[in-house]
Amino acid sequence: MGTRRLLRAGLVAGIVTIFLAMVGLIERFSALAFVGEAVTFARLALVVAPFVIGYTVVAPRVEHGESRTMSPRAAVAAGALTGCVAGAAFAAAVVSVDAFDVDRVRQVFLNVSPALMEFVTFGRQAIQGALIIVVISTVAGLAGAGYRILPERIRRPIGAAVATVLALGFLQRIVPIMLDQLSIDRDWLYVRQGGLTWLGGAVVAAVAAGLSIVKGTWGARIRGRLGGEGTRDWEGRPGTVRIALMVLALLGLLSLPYLVGSVVSEVLGTVMVFALLGLGLNIVVGYAGLLDLGYVAFFAFGAYATALLTGATLNTFTGSGPPALSADLNFYIAIPIVMLMAAGVGLLIGAPVLRLRGDYLALVTLGLGEMVTVLITSPWLNPLVGGASGMRGVTDAGIAGFSFRDPQHFYYLGLAFVALALFVSWRLAGSRIGRAWTAMREDEQIADAMGVSTTRYKLLAFAMGGGIGSLGGALFAVKIGSLTPASFQILVSIQVLGLVILGGIGSLPGVIVGALVLVGLPGVLREFEEYRLLAYGAAVVAVMILRPQGLIPNVRRSRELVDEERTQDSWQEIYAPGETTAPPAAEGTTP
Repeated sequence: MGTRRLLRAGLVAGIVTIFLAMVGLIERFSALAFVGEAVTFARLALVVAPFVIGYTVVAPRVEHGESRTMSPRAAVAAGALTGCVAGAAFAAAVVSVDAFDVDRVRQVFLNVSPALMEFVTFGRQAIQGALIIVVISTVAGLAGAGYRILPERIRRPIGAAVATVLALGFLQRIVPIMLDQLSIDRDWLYVRQGGLTWLGGAVVAAVAAGLSIVKGTWGARIRGRLGGEGTRDWEGRPGTVRIALMVLALLGLLSLPYLVGSVVSEVLGTVMVFALLGLGLNIVVGYAGLLDLGYVAFFAFGAYATALLTGATLNTFTGSGPPALSADLNFYIAIPIVMLMAAGVGLLIGAPVLRLRGDYLALVTLGLGEMVTVLITSPWLNPLVGGASGMRGVTDAGIAGFSFRDPQHFYYLGLAFVALALFVSWRLAGSRIGRAWTAMREDEQIADAMGVSTTRYKLLAFAMGGGIGSLGGALFAVKIGSLTPASFQILVSIQVLGLVILGGIGSLPGVIVGALVLVGLPGVLREFEEYRLLAYGAAVVAVMILRPQGLIPNVRRSRELVDEERTQDSWQEIYAPGETTAPPAAEGTTP
């Protein structure tokens, strides 16, 4: 990599660190400790960008179809240079703020405060603090490059140890509760109202590194015992070991709400709602390849339809009143009706956009989704859904006096709904319908020429996705007990699409992981609540650049992306960098 590119990479890392400081992340979380009192979120934020950029610039690069790797000496120099540039950029910003006066700068950038300057300068003069920043950033870039060039047998245990320690530090509000529920002493592992102790961090790191070494040494043998031929009997059914693991996983899921407490169970309930929405959108986007940005329509329809069919009332200035049209059905009788009605709405939404694809489809569905909020608050539907005042008194879906309004009880209702949606999605993926969706997603024109009725299967995708999405709306109505239009903004569609992309488009486990990361973690880490949108954007951008197939990719989708990369590499081999001839433009783009 040339010097100019290294300088540019270091400058990007410096700008990222400046941005973290400007939005208030560093100052606000200066006391959020991961290990002891020294390793805090804010201190990690100062070094994470130089470390990552140092790791990235020395990674093997594919140029003209050939993989090129830096020598250890060049890699160390590149990491140190990028880290130094990143530190110099941030140090220049610190010195500039000090020169212009903090109070004057704060009139424009509200999060630039004397406390922030005190932290980033380490309590010293601006020039001295700037020099310290440059040194620390250089060391961080050097560490990132050094970590990347280590042999994999050494790098993997170190990465596992650091990742596990940071994960347990993040989960400092959950793991101690679980240990208390199990009557396990946690004082050696966690500081009261804080992160890991030094002893706990060392033990956790040692255990994680040891398990990583065991996996690398005997992993193939263990996988052979657990997932090979020996785990299935002569009829092809799962063997004893696999069945035992499945039973343990099921017991863990069933006992989870009582291990983590009611607060975390409340967050898990929200995760269940978004997981259902993600599974529904995954059918439309992941299976059929139709970019739908108006998925909030099915969410809102499922919630309001459930409220109307189960006897909810309207909020009025004098109290409550009956809607213009309602029923008093049992929740479990109303659910199939809601799903069928939502499938019909999916057909209505899908019919006008059958001829559209790509960006045009996204824009039209975005407009259709935005219409939902307008209709909910319109005078036309006010007698039916209550307008801006909304509805209340939604059923708690109780069974024999067992109310699902309680967060720990609601978890089981959500788990049952998610299991149902997973089963339906899994069966659809391997069915004739799923194969038709796959063909349509890969090349609609060829699929149409081969006899696949693209019109029919597009409508079916919208209908099936809408039906599953309405389950999320019904679950949300039961969880909250009241409905207002503010809960059904277009931002919900963006959040659901983000978790599908993060987990892996077309991947069922990926949807669950995406919901846990984008919905569960911000819900548990209340300090990050106001930075939720920033986290969404950063996560999606990072995944699209670093791992476009998602955290848990679908096998077929991953192969498609690999084939696309190989095609681009082959074009780079044919045409030199200075030539004007380029690969064929993708459909819908301008060459």
